[in-house]
Amino acid sequence: MKKIPQDIVGNIAILKFPKKTFWIIRKIKANKFLKENKTVTTVLEKTTGFSGELRTLTTKYLAGIKTKQATYKENGCTFKFNVDESYFSPRLSNERKVIADEVVNLVKKKHMKILVMFAGISPYPIVIAKKLKEAGKFAEIVSNELNEVANKESVKNITLNKVQNYVKLLNGDAKKLPSKTKDKFDIILMPRPNLDDTFLKTALKLSKRGTVIFYHGFGTKEEVLSEIKKDTRGKIGSVKIRKAGDIGAYKFRWQASFGVR
Repeated sequence: MKKIPQDIVGNIAILKFPKKTFWIIRKIKANKFLKENKTVTTVLEKTTGFSGELRTLTTKYLAGIKTKQATYKENGCTFKFNVDESYFSPRLSNERKVIADEVVNLVKKKHMKILVMFAGISPYPIVIAKKLKEAGKFAEIVSNELNEVANKESVKNITLNKVQNYVKLLNGDAKKLPSKTKDKFDIILMPRPNLDDTFLKTALKLSKRGTVIFYHGFGTKEEVLSEIKKDTRGKIGSVKIRKAGDIGAYKFRWQASFGVR
């Protein structure tokens, strides 16, 4: 029998069954999973994937404690959030570590400003802040997210991880950021969802000469490089690009970084 697709988000396991699986079979397998995984206290079934502008999903309770509130730990940080109401992927834990390490290495002077677009419950800002704190460095990190629920959870998680001095929120549509702040950022992170709009034109408006942008694109390497070239129109230097995980069969996420001229 094939392994049931799963995501373990701290105390919660989210399983995905074939559509024709009988309900009683789902319950039996959920209870078995609960017994075999002692750190999991709740089992949910994924009934829809991440969808919509806010990238939310829908789950159904199967076994254990009846909750959708996750407590998840990674990279020395703790996050609490509702798995249905805010986008979060535990599969990006290592990606957050890799980028956070790169960002910390780029922070060479005081008063540097970092922007994280599409920040969700603020895992990137918080992980970066924690690593800066450990390195004895400081930068002002602005976390931007459209989802109001995620923003409320960000406030709690920023306090929980004691990085209030590092991270502040600037909520709302990323496209409206240039009209909401006069800041020009030294580093911009774009862990964007798989959207038609690259938001690179917006990022450039928030940049200055020497700004480093970390961009997530989807598709083939050539497609991502092409969309970057199209929407930056010669305003950036050379592009470093690497595969940053898969999003489906033969479909990949790519992480590209480049400096603004």
